[in-house]
Amino acid sequence: MPQVLIILISLLMLASPAFAEDWITIYNDNLSLVRSNFELDLKQGRQEYNYDDITSRISSESVIVKSLNGGVQVAEQNYEYDLAGKHQIIAKYIDREVELLTKDASRVRGTLKFYDGSSYGVLESGSRKLLVVSDSETQMIQLAELPSNFYTKPTLHWSLISAKSGKQPIQLSYLTGGLSWNVTYNSVWDEKKLAMDSWVTIQNTSGRAFNDVNLKLIAGDVNKVREEFSGYNRKYAMEMEADLAAAEAPSFEEKAFHDFHMYTLDQKASFANNQTKQLQLYPTLNVTASGVYEYPIFGNAVKSMIKFKNTEANGIGKPLPKGVIKVYKQDSDGNLEFIGEDRISHTSKNEEVSITTGTAFDLVASTMVKDQRQVSKFVSERSFQVTLRNNSDSDKQINVIHQMGGNSRITEVKNGHKYSVDTNNKATFELNVKKDQQLILTFTERTEY
Repeated sequence: MPQVLIILISLLMLASPAFAEDWITIYNDNLSLVRSNFELDLKQGRQEYNYDDITSRISSESVIVKSLNGGVQVAEQNYEYDLAGKHQIIAKYIDREVELLTKDASRVRGTLKFYDGSSYGVLESGSRKLLVVSDSETQMIQLAELPSNFYTKPTLHWSLISAKSGKQPIQLSYLTGGLSWNVTYNSVWDEKKLAMDSWVTIQNTSGRAFNDVNLKLIAGDVNKVREEFSGYNRKYAMEMEADLAAAEAPSFEEKAFHDFHMYTLDQKASFANNQTKQLQLYPTLNVTASGVYEYPIFGNAVKSMIKFKNTEANGIGKPLPKGVIKVYKQDSDGNLEFIGEDRISHTSKNEEVSITTGTAFDLVASTMVKDQRQVSKFVSERSFQVTLRNNSDSDKQINVIHQMGGNSRITEVKNGHKYSVDTNNKATFELNVKKDQQLILTFTERTEY
């Protein structure tokens, strides 16, 4: 029979707010701002109030309590997180009266003198004998009351001064962990366009459910001082459930906000604790893109890539929050097959997006430094030989990429292979390799110190 801990006194009841409305702003890095408006039914003068409709990952030093009509003053605020549990309660019950019921139906009454996690030491009433009772042989322990400094949930304890009796409007704001969001882009590639759906995945492991909240998402990296959560907070495990968007698909309105981008949901949302919810970020985007093969000269394979510029002309032109892009392609039997995925950073409009889906099986590349010499005290040169082989059944263009330092430049390219150099001093050779053929690129780089 499992152990049972019985408390024979009513717990302190928390007064319930008359109404509440919540707003949540979720940032990318496990940080959220929760704001609640509610009314408290108060009496005139000073009084104590316990408010437990908060997350278990609350940053207590960030709490702001505001009287919306100026009629309430917060004289003192405490964050109570020493939650009631068997070991915590019994440890604070030393030298108090207890009654134990053992598995053989014996009862032990007396004063608890010690508890070490494996046994109880009870000074028996009447005989005054010290009885040591094994925890494993105890099926019930009966206590008179719950110690006053324990709470069943994380709680804000306020000492309030109200100018008058009645309902008083209050606003509570705080930062919390346990709420996070990311974006997954599911796309279908047809060699010319990406049909891309974007889904926001919101995870709530904050220790609190939210019902009918106003939701905002912030894309961008907000600077904050790093602090570890306490051991109490780390104990909350992630138990995920799937919950797709409801029948009428909600949508987000995007706008620039400070140095970030904000996405505001056009309808209210609800999040159970330990729940994962998915909402559509943008309607399906048909993005004009290009398939590209790239070989960085010190890489170990030819990368298969899809690239597009984030412009309206290409069918997008919207800020893309960081996330994972999954790419599928339709097979000849009409079924979609997964061909790879990549992670993108926050990408504003007019910037390029590069998706590496994998490495090309039939394209082989290698690099060798053919020659390295010191021309003078401040000048050195080295020559590279890049070998490309195309074992596929069609011609391929392979872009060979060479990232140079700021003091380097290409001085010679054999066989007249063309190349371009961008503003970051990255050289790109666009090479056409015939099917079942090999091509060798040789060039010289000079560095001046």
